[in-house]
Amino acid sequence: MPIHPGMVEPLAERTLVLYADAENRLLGIIAGQLADGLDAPTWAERKLAAVQALRRSAQAVVDELGKAVTLDVFDAVAEAYNTGHRAAVAELGAPSDRARQLVDQITPNAQAVDRLAAETVIRVTATHRSILRAVVDGFRQIVAEVTATPLLGTGTRRQAAQDAMRRFAGSSSLGLAVVGLSHRHR
Repeated sequence: MPIHPGMVEPLAERTLVLYADAENRLLGIIAGQLADGLDAPTWAERKLAAVQALRRSAQAVVDELGKAVTLDVFDAVAEAYNTGHRAAVAELGAPSDRARQLVDQITPNAQAVDRLAAETVIRVTATHRSILRAVVDGFRQIVAEVTATPLLGTGTRRQAAQDAMRRFAGSSSLGLAVVGLSHRHR
């Protein structure tokens, strides 16, 4: 029986879950940053100055995501290789010793599989810089926009914080949608 993509597609689900979890953690960091000092009269100014603290926290999440994705991709590629290998052996039946040697000679070895996994990790994690940038830039932009209302006296700090969270949660501000892995894009 030939192998088909549906046999290995579930392997990518684990990576998708990693990105969805990272997105949730980043939203939690943003929510915490917005809620911090909400009752202080200088809330708006403090939020505008909080970008570096947010960047450090977001960088930690992105770094952890990179490590987890690396492990997950190597596991997924190895498992996909093993699934394909088992399917090929099952389809061949019991080959002769000569046929087995020939298969072993032309079948990719562990180094080739590792190179494929490493290239995949590079491609996937290359998007992480844009995730971090989107978080920081999005925070800066949205906070600048929503803090105007309490500064002008046309809204409360609580309303501004809620508006900012709604905008973060309802948009691709975090950059995870940019890489096409956000749970909103399943």
